[in-house]
Amino acid sequence: MVLSGAKTSPGPRFINAVCREFNVNPEWLTDGKEPVFTVPGLPLPSEKALVMTKFQLLSDENQQVIEKIMDSLLLKAMTDDKTGNKQGSRQRKK
Repeated sequence: MVLSGAKTSPGPRFINAVCREFNVNPEWLTDGKEPVFTVPGLPLPSEKALVMTKFQLLSDENQQVIEKIMDSLLLKAMTDDKTGNKQGSRQRKK
């Protein structure tokens, strides 16, 4: 168990509370299996789930900054698609 080392292991109520409050994968807490974080409704493992979890941990102010950046990128991508310019298109890492 990841949380072992204490005189007693955490009980199920504690584990469930941590998982619910911080979107932590219960398998990570009990067995050390990745990923650490989860997003309800998204399958594991998921890089997108990790990004969403990190976003949720940001302050409201920082979330608004990220949302403005995303809006700007989406607007650019839509404009590029209309003009035939593919420079703004999504490119996946290989």
